[in-house]
Amino acid sequence: MLELNTKKVYLNEKEIASMQPKINLLFKNNLLNKEGIGNEFMDWIDYPETVKEEVILELEEKVNQLKTLKVNHLLVIGIGGSFLGAQSAIDFLEGKLASRDKVLFIGTDMSSSYYSQMESFLENKEYAICVISKSGGTLEPSLAFNFFSNKLKEKHGSKANDYIVAITGNKGILKDFSTQEKITSFEIPNGIGGRFSVMTPVGMFPMIFVGINVREMLEGAKEAKRFLLKESSLEKNTALRYAVIRFLLNQNQKDNQLKITHEIFTTYDYDLEMLAEWWKQLFGESEGKVSTKGIFPLSVHYSRDLHSLGQIIQEGPKTFFETTLIVKDNSQKPITFIKDINDGMKINYLNHLTLEEINQKVFEGVLEAHYQEGGISNIIIQLKEKTPKSLGYLYYWFFISVTISGYLLDINPFDQPGVEIYKKNIKKNLSD
Repeated sequence: MLELNTKKVYLNEKEIASMQPKINLLFKNNLLNKEGIGNEFMDWIDYPETVKEEVILELEEKVNQLKTLKVNHLLVIGIGGSFLGAQSAIDFLEGKLASRDKVLFIGTDMSSSYYSQMESFLENKEYAICVISKSGGTLEPSLAFNFFSNKLKEKHGSKANDYIVAITGNKGILKDFSTQEKITSFEIPNGIGGRFSVMTPVGMFPMIFVGINVREMLEGAKEAKRFLLKESSLEKNTALRYAVIRFLLNQNQKDNQLKITHEIFTTYDYDLEMLAEWWKQLFGESEGKVSTKGIFPLSVHYSRDLHSLGQIIQEGPKTFFETTLIVKDNSQKPITFIKDINDGMKINYLNHLTLEEINQKVFEGVLEAHYQEGGISNIIIQLKEKTPKSLGYLYYWFFISVTISGYLLDINPFDQPGVEIYKKNIKKNLSD
């Protein structure tokens, strides 16, 4: 289902194999036995198998209730893992344009312009709110929920709460509010952090709203678990291999070369852009704990960004490597071109190719330029299909990899203490 191509990485197999003893220990102690630091937030490992069918049925029932109320739009209010997972999955499976007005997202910043645009868009439409926050105390979603829930009250009066769903922890501000207001709520498991929550109700409810088969997604995650927790071989376990290569590229500074401190996640499909945003949070928040360790995650979309960042990537400072996600999509009708008799734009030589084939040729040309002439290490992740099952596999694959990446750095991959610093400063400024 997933293949990892590391042939264009400036490391040799001996270097990679030298990490096998360390990986064997981490695999046994920190993954299988869950003995590493932060293990209280490792319930994601078993969740695809332990989530109860009744939870999914209840999520589906609430979606059906909303559809009975003629709801056509779902406004998801959340930030970080509370929206990135859902949006990445919906874009990936439904298409960036196709799903744009079915599920909308807000609560990610304090932009008055975006609030006004959203208010105008929803003014004469039937919509529901799905507010997602484990604690309920995060500023951005709290403001958005306050504003748009009051808009619902203006529209539906005492029935407004029928149009609201809360996804939250088993205690906290939002949980208490939901109980008090008799708002339907679903629980975020205590042992799963926000950036690992995409396959819990956090991601599942918005996915179900647009018709995504979440059971198939969970089946993909189960398949990943069965395979990736079976053995620790760096030749066979691609998630572990990805973690090791990232670690070595970051740690192994060659003579007269700059230290590699950044990873650029590249996509060639607009439907994968939000998946790259989800990936950035997963790795940035998990690894960024010590100033001298870890890799700064970035993302670009090709071929668009080749015309803006291509020059500095090709010939600028080599402080990064690239990881490209390629997904085979057999569900779309091939885009072909009509031969122009006059060939005014001089592209008739491409008429025998589909647009997907042209995109593949672009990828191959860029890869060769960056690796061969640019001296840039390139990791390629290939998914064989664009389905809920393959996406579930990919999410779980990244979970395994980022966990081992964190433990290789001797840090806790599941906390985010630095995030609390700016939150405290913001709260202080607003209280002054």
